[in-house]
Amino acid sequence: MSKQFWIDQFAPADTELQSSFLNLNITDCKSIVEEIGFSCANGVSYDSAENRVFGFDDIVVKFYRPGRWSKEAIEEEFVFLKDLQDHGVSFVRPIGEVGTWKRLNYIVYERVARPYVDDRSILDEESVKRMVHTVAQIHKVGAKREASHRPFFNPKDMGEGCFEVIQRAGFLPRSQYKRYEDVISELVRKVASFGDIPIQRIHGDTYSGNVLWKGNHPIFMDLDDFQVGPVAIDVKLLSFPWRLDSLSEEMDRRERRVIQNEMVLKFYREVNDFPKEWEKLFPLLSVYRDIQFDAWFSARWTEPGFAKNYEDDDITQESWWHENLEGLEDLLNR
Repeated sequence: MSKQFWIDQFAPADTELQSSFLNLNITDCKSIVEEIGFSCANGVSYDSAENRVFGFDDIVVKFYRPGRWSKEAIEEEFVFLKDLQDHGVSFVRPIGEVGTWKRLNYIVYERVARPYVDDRSILDEESVKRMVHTVAQIHKVGAKREASHRPFFNPKDMGEGCFEVIQRAGFLPRSQYKRYEDVISELVRKVASFGDIPIQRIHGDTYSGNVLWKGNHPIFMDLDDFQVGPVAIDVKLLSFPWRLDSLSEEMDRRERRVIQNEMVLKFYREVNDFPKEWEKLFPLLSVYRDIQFDAWFSARWTEPGFAKNYEDDDITQESWWHENLEGLEDLLNR
């Protein structure tokens, strides 16, 4: 993937298409739902900062933000979903094929039957084990096929492309440009020092908020950030934001993360190899993701209703960028 790929990731669609997407509602799904033979009853809209997602009695319809992914990239997501289903991995199940409605691409999913819990903040050890084993199974399946239209792990292209997106948005103070470029250069240098890092299809966003729980049985969802990258990206994300039930709420957050990360690694290695050397990638992969987040945040900030969902952040303030860069520099120095 080139620098331009990352610039295009965050570019807005044409005005008419963007307006159609932002104004999607439950009624718009009616023809789609009825065409595949399901009821439109009890429609709800789910919160999603990037896409538009609507639920009905038996199904969920996910519309993709126009311009971010090509239809070929979304079809590769659908193939990955079917691969996971065919191998018995606990993941939400797609129905039919990738569809298009008024130039907007969508996928229909089976709705997970209630009761379930959609954001467990406290996990027992058995639940952690099942969650981690599920991700290890996702990786086993992911390694069986390639994906040519999804992002490939390349810190240089990603960093340069995202930095251009950040500059164009105009929120990063010019006085901080050199500092941000230095972060990207150091990330590229340090990742290169590892030599060839194995890459494959991975989930890309395995934090616990993307898990539905039926008892202590996890069901993963959301392949929107699926990419071709090191499995360490997914493994790193597994250790937060949940808290292990045997750890005190008052425990230092970083200390807790260390303990939970060790547990995640232990359970992952019960299923797949994970060389000790790869653990040194974790802080670098945090920087890799954070740069993408900064580009996404910058590109979406002026979208109607977006900023109000992030009241603790204000990227129009120089202090926000100063603190953000301090965090990136700290990660690079670990």
